[in-house]
Amino acid sequence: MNAKLLIACSFLIVGPASFAQQGDGGFPRGAKLKTSLNSIDARSFTMPDIDALKAEDAIVDPLGNAPWRFGFNNETDFNMTNSGTWSAHPDGGLIWQLRLECQDALTVNLTLDSVTIPEGNELYIYNEDKSFILGSFTANHLYKGELGTELIPGSVAVIEYYVADDNSDLNRSLHINRVTHGYRSARDFMEKAFGSSGNCNMNVNCPDADLWELQKRSAVMLVSGSSGFCSGALVNNTQNDGKPYVLTANHCYSNPTSWIFRFNWQSNGCSNPNNSPSFESLSGATLRARRTPSDFCLVEITGGLVGGTVPASYNAFLSGWNSLDVIPESTVCIHHPAGDIKKIAFDDEPAISVQAMGSSENNSSWEVHWDRNTTTEGGSSGSPLFDQDKRIIGQLWGGGASCFNLDAPDYYGKFSSSWEPSGGSSKQLKPWLDPNNSGIGAIDGLYIGEDLAIDEVSPTIDFKLYPNPSNGVFNLQLNIANIKGYSLVVTDLMGRILYTSELTSNDTPVNLEGASNGAYLMTVIGNNVNLTKPVIIKE
Repeated sequence: MNAKLLIACSFLIVGPASFAQQGDGGFPRGAKLKTSLNSIDARSFTMPDIDALKAEDAIVDPLGNAPWRFGFNNETDFNMTNSGTWSAHPDGGLIWQLRLECQDALTVNLTLDSVTIPEGNELYIYNEDKSFILGSFTANHLYKGELGTELIPGSVAVIEYYVADDNSDLNRSLHINRVTHGYRSARDFMEKAFGSSGNCNMNVNCPDADLWELQKRSAVMLVSGSSGFCSGALVNNTQNDGKPYVLTANHCYSNPTSWIFRFNWQSNGCSNPNNSPSFESLSGATLRARRTPSDFCLVEITGGLVGGTVPASYNAFLSGWNSLDVIPESTVCIHHPAGDIKKIAFDDEPAISVQAMGSSENNSSWEVHWDRNTTTEGGSSGSPLFDQDKRIIGQLWGGGASCFNLDAPDYYGKFSSSWEPSGGSSKQLKPWLDPNNSGIGAIDGLYIGEDLAIDEVSPTIDFKLYPNPSNGVFNLQLNIANIKGYSLVVTDLMGRILYTSELTSNDTPVNLEGASNGAYLMTVIGNNVNLTKPVIIKE
């Protein structure tokens, strides 16, 4: 089975400068001066041997065990001392500019290290006609001095660093270690480009997806290692602190310090738009855990955060999860297939617990068969699989499903298999997603945006417990009539689970007669709600 990984390539359609947001926004000071780019230092890269590269691709692509390569990496050694042009700005500051051209490239993207940006200084990267601008970048967007850029359409990228007048004595630096020449596009993968992944793919804002308004905001597109493209999702933790963890597939892994995370790249409606929608991006992450037998990778975004989390203007959602190995009644995947905007797929039947994709562990994967004429494709790797309660239970490993083979299955590494296997915190989800060791097996998500209308999606609920204390038999009463999707988890004060149950009535008996005298915690979970109350058993 092929791993569903695609390279981020030339799917961009150039629009206004506001099309992409990576950085804090703004316009480069040097670009405002209207100085001819022909007057600054330029470094050119000749066309690589495209025929030889494509001959290699023809061998590697069908194996599905490596990234779908879109570009040729030019390893470089450019800094502000050995390259570029310095000029004075009218406000007393200084500007350094360097023009980078990859002959006949479809896209250009850069990888930087040793970057320092004191407060007041600014970094921008843009294309030749300034219709696609990335920045302004400040120290807040860096992790360990590294920065990866979004793909810049065309064959030219201009990098500009502004030094404020008051900062002339402060250290400023950057090093461009890689310039990637995009030599093939998504069209070469399946004769696709933006807006034309297989016709069966359903946009995430179609009516079928109305109940997934929050979860779709957790799904992201990511660029790995300057050239690899995957899907992923923001995930919540039991402290509900907004820490921006992203779950994706282990086969998407590379050093994440320069990864790009793209948010909200999706159609506003059910039909494909005529031009590429706008989006926001963050760069940089640190690895938290990854593991091969269940093909998971968990990273934490580090660059561009506000208050330790994703900026509120992104209207992001950290999805909930279920770490219990329970067969879901139905499943949903939200993903970016074939370098396209965000889509959604539905399996209306229970998933199947299997051993697949060469895993060394029994029942480490979920097998799904898509319904409603939906599917996944290359580039969907790492995308989240949600159960009927809208909680993540796995991430896409691989499979044969596509618009050309709707009956083929897909396989997802199980969240439960990744939860607490042997090997310590570097191979487990639990230490990161349950840092207070609560022992709770499932939680709902956390909305961290500023669009107040989203709050209306989550019902306001409460529940009563009576009698309390009791001899072990309690009544739990929810204040809402529709309890579908709610469950109960009872733990002791050490976080050990004593009792779990799906709620089938809003007035439910709970029998804990076998438990010892003492205090326990009852938690109602479901539909983006996580409420806990103490109870006491006293015979």
